Amino acid sequence: MVKTPLPTRKEFRKERVIVKFPGQARAIQVQRLALPTIESMPAVPGEFHPFRLVINLKLLDAEQPDSELSVFDPPIEVRVHYTASDLASAAAAGKPLSLGFWDGKQWIRFTAEKHHFRLESGAKQEAGGWAVVSISRWGDPTIAVGT
Repeated sequence: MVKTPLPTRKEFRKERVIVKFPGQARAIQVQRLALPTIESMPAVPGEFHPFRLVINLKLLDAEQPDSELSVFDPPIEVRVHYTASDLASAAAAGKPLSLGFWDGKQWIRFTAEKHHFRLESGAKQEAGGWAVVSISRWGDPTIAVGT
């Protein structure tokens, strides 16, 4: 019997988001949830300020779809495409482009120290690039581009 390899990535083309999850002990199903309104998740002055909601994800055990997964070893990678417009919005705010998530109460900025956050510019800088994070613990947060 030939075993089919477990899927190791899920792409959401409309949102331009890629979730990579290689080397996990179980098959993972990545679901897109409905996006809330940005008005229902107010930013705290001086903290992460979202200007474009991107996606709301839930990660499940593919064999037990009622079972949410929240711990990953190795960490999963989430890649969010940022646009030239996103860069312009960040420049207008006088801050660097960032990525954040809603923890149910407030916006939290993904950081280089905790989430290995980085920006990867595309071949044509004016077309944007990728905001990338590595995550070892996950809820089902809404992800946004902001400053």
